[in-house]
Amino acid sequence: MIELVKDFSITESEDYIPAWVTRMFLTKNGDILVSERMEKSIHQFDSLGNYVAQVAREGRGPGELTQNANAHFNGKLLVMSNNNGMLTEYRPNDEGIYEYYTDHTLRLPGVLRGIHSTDDFSAFYISVDSVRIPFGTVPPEFTTDFIHLVRVEGDSLRVEEKVLSIETHSSYVQISEDGNTMNYSSLPYRYSEYMIPLPGKRIMVQRPSSSSIEIYDENFDLEHQLNLNVKDRLVTDADMDYYFPEISSTERRDRRELIRDVKPPFTRVLLDDNNRFWLQIDETEDGIEYVVLNYKGDPLGRVMLPSESQLHAVRNNKLYLVDRDPETRIDVFSVEL
Repeated sequence: MIELVKDFSITESEDYIPAWVTRMFLTKNGDILVSERMEKSIHQFDSLGNYVAQVAREGRGPGELTQNANAHFNGKLLVMSNNNGMLTEYRPNDEGIYEYYTDHTLRLPGVLRGIHSTDDFSAFYISVDSVRIPFGTVPPEFTTDFIHLVRVEGDSLRVEEKVLSIETHSSYVQISEDGNTMNYSSLPYRYSEYMIPLPGKRIMVQRPSSSSIEIYDENFDLEHQLNLNVKDRLVTDADMDYYFPEISSTERRDRRELIRDVKPPFTRVLLDDNNRFWLQIDETEDGIEYVVLNYKGDPLGRVMLPSESQLHAVRNNKLYLVDRDPETRIDVFSVEL
């Protein structure tokens, strides 16, 4: 077991009320950028957790957010997508404080998934679904997202051919009112694949179905592949009780039929700045379990986090978490391996 030592916490203050943190990013000098969903805002803290500035707030003016916007960060630029049809860009000023830079009114041919360029917003990734599922139709178990690289050339976009494909689990759909209402939710132990942009124009792809992690270079050539040999772990009744404590036995049975008997080898992967993989492998009533591997795949240890905690980043031997028990706060822990 890896031991953690708390460095500091970011809690409620006159300047900041932690509520629904959606993303957390670290700048090169260790500053912390936090995006909030409920109040539609972005806040900046220094490397010790001291409040620096509110980068963006809710509103309709320049740099303000009209809705919950998805945050994308490449180590320098911060871009918020789905902001009333615009891409809002923020950059650090001479004092290192992020501020509004410009709006991009590009009509994207797919969902923005990350930034590919380093010093500007001239290249980025989008994903396009392989099929369009009409409303009222239960989707298949898996759909395929095609990842494309898009380059900005003047007032137009150049979309390169498919560079990657990833399979993602569809949402769990409940149909009611004779098919007039569809409720979407997620199920545990999904085998969904994810693409994660990395510094230096690299990307990481986690593929739990094949128990592999792939690193691609800036030209989308496979740079490193880690194939894991993980012992099968079965989904138990205790797992179902933990995830669905309040639903009826009939609903639980219906959901159990859509969950495989064997848990995926991992459900989430982070790569720290020392090229160590942090694999989330399970979540039970005991907490969230992470296993740490070096770049070659040798195990270095494991850590249990409370189920109310979500790990957002690992940098400079520090873990950055959002903890929601009893009140939302940001915790930073030091770790030695």
